[in-house]
Amino acid sequence: MKFFSAFLIFFISIYCYNSLCNYSFAFKNCFAGTYYVSRDGSDSNNGSLSAPWETIKSSIPKLQPGDTLLVRGGTYYESEIVTDIRGTESNRITIKNYPGEEPVIDGGYREFREVPNSDWELYDSKRDIYRSVDTYPDAGMVYGYFGSDNDNYRLVSYERYNDLSSDNEDYTNSGNIYIGPGVFWKSSDKRIYIRLQPGKQAIFMGYKISSDTDPRSTKLYIFPHHEIFTFKKGGSYINIEGMNLRYQNNILEFKSKSHHISIKNCTMRGGRTPVLVCDGAHNLLFDGITFKGSVPPWIAWSDVKCGAKPGHSFQGPAIGIQRSANTIEIRNCLFHSTWDGINATKKSFNLYIHHNEFRNTRDDVVQLGSGCYDVEINDNKMIFVSKGVSRHGSGSSRKPGTKYVHHNIIDCSKPMLGGRQDPNKLLDEKRRGPDNDGMVWARPFGSHRAGGYGRGDPWKIYNNTVILGQEINNRGAGHEYVLKRFYRNCPQEVYNNIFIQTMDHWLARESRVADGSQIYDGNVYFRTVDNPKNYFFLSWKDRRDSKDFTSLEAFKSSLYFHVTKKYYSPGWEASGVEADPQLDDEYRPNPGSPAAKGAVPLPAGWPGNDGKKYRGALPPKD
Repeated sequence: MKFFSAFLIFFISIYCYNSLCNYSFAFKNCFAGTYYVSRDGSDSNNGSLSAPWETIKSSIPKLQPGDTLLVRGGTYYESEIVTDIRGTESNRITIKNYPGEEPVIDGGYREFREVPNSDWELYDSKRDIYRSVDTYPDAGMVYGYFGSDNDNYRLVSYERYNDLSSDNEDYTNSGNIYIGPGVFWKSSDKRIYIRLQPGKQAIFMGYKISSDTDPRSTKLYIFPHHEIFTFKKGGSYINIEGMNLRYQNNILEFKSKSHHISIKNCTMRGGRTPVLVCDGAHNLLFDGITFKGSVPPWIAWSDVKCGAKPGHSFQGPAIGIQRSANTIEIRNCLFHSTWDGINATKKSFNLYIHHNEFRNTRDDVVQLGSGCYDVEINDNKMIFVSKGVSRHGSGSSRKPGTKYVHHNIIDCSKPMLGGRQDPNKLLDEKRRGPDNDGMVWARPFGSHRAGGYGRGDPWKIYNNTVILGQEINNRGAGHEYVLKRFYRNCPQEVYNNIFIQTMDHWLARESRVADGSQIYDGNVYFRTVDNPKNYFFLSWKDRRDSKDFTSLEAFKSSLYFHVTKKYYSPGWEASGVEADPQLDDEYRPNPGSPAAKGAVPLPAGWPGNDGKKYRGALPPKD
């Protein structure tokens, strides 16, 4: 009896303890706190509306699951905010703007924004090179933007002082070259060097930036190679909303095993990679973000990608997704004048990129590694971009046939600066562009490396509206894939797209489809050039042996298509037509055009399959 009584007392004690713990947890969640940060607050306050905290960095560690931190308007000069705070699935931690106010979190050096200032000293009078009076020991590398009086263009972050100080401005494959206003951090003396002399390429194009070459009288936003927010391992169930985040190389960095973090309705202006998602980070949402890249139009593609690469620091995406980071949604965002939009190399998976707008992207809008799988890219507007969606031969796909690209507008019709003017015709003249002016168009689809196919890397490309021209070196206008390693059981399929070629150039290359590894049907093709002399399609075989087709009909009736059946399978593009789709300014086809009907049925289960008969990204207007 004593034993039973003791057991009963023990059981009741445990039950009461657990109930008390559960009640305490529920009590805490029911009364989750709302706290405030203000520029006129103090970190010794209690965080209430009447006694707010002062800094974001010291406020965040105080937050518990379910708490909300409201940030009042104003500029917070803070950076390197490292956190591993953790909410829960039902009680996320929220950091957001106070209603109706815009907080700015700014990681840049404040002293260079005041004009006039005495923070620079003349270093090289011949070339108008200045250097900072103070030292910056932990900068690592520096980036910068002009102010609004110089259209907020980004400065070149030179990686070699000899480029910043060079007297040469003409393109060469080797040697030093000055490509326009920029900065350099010298590790030997820890100072920042700056040169604001407008480049002759910019002047030739009608830009005279900057209006004043003396940095002491020019407003400049300069910042180091660090981060605004870093989410450490375990940081999770966090919402960040309504912030203007600016002036660090990485605005946000998500370390491995950070997860369930959403970023909404923010504006970002950073360095080479504003958002860096590290290997192993997962369950991230980017919704309604505006990325401002401000890459200057006088920076040539060859400045960044070729030879000595004096502009190499521009090469970076707004969102960089590394290796096996996964379960990431990017929606309703605006990417404006960035170098790349989104890069996901190696084997990232569960990527959903939709309803975004990309404008003036200088290189790839989206670049996917061949190892990426379970990817959907749809209903995006890619307007006046250099390249659309590209394949990078990195990684090996575990699940072939899971890249769906559909209902996107991909307009590559705006000329971009491919190579700077070179007065010496012996120096790589072919990089100057199709009209010898350095201006080029490029590819809506493309392939960067041929490796990494593994079990197959086919794409499903359907109901896109694609406008294209001619690429640098005459290499890649149109869409291209190296198909020889695709397989019949996981083919690449291209259905119901509109392809419009604006120059006398081909529409696709590397087509080898007799083995069933690629299927085309239901597409509309249109070349705006009268009496074109170039190929319609360019195959690895056709480019050597056959030049008899300059139309879709000639192509389908060619020797290689019907007689040998070695390169093109019967029925290829049976429902495809060559005709004017009659698009309006919103990329919608005329109701009576060939694009308004005639789409072939899509395989069951494909996302976005609405069963309608229009071709291209948008239905015709009623």
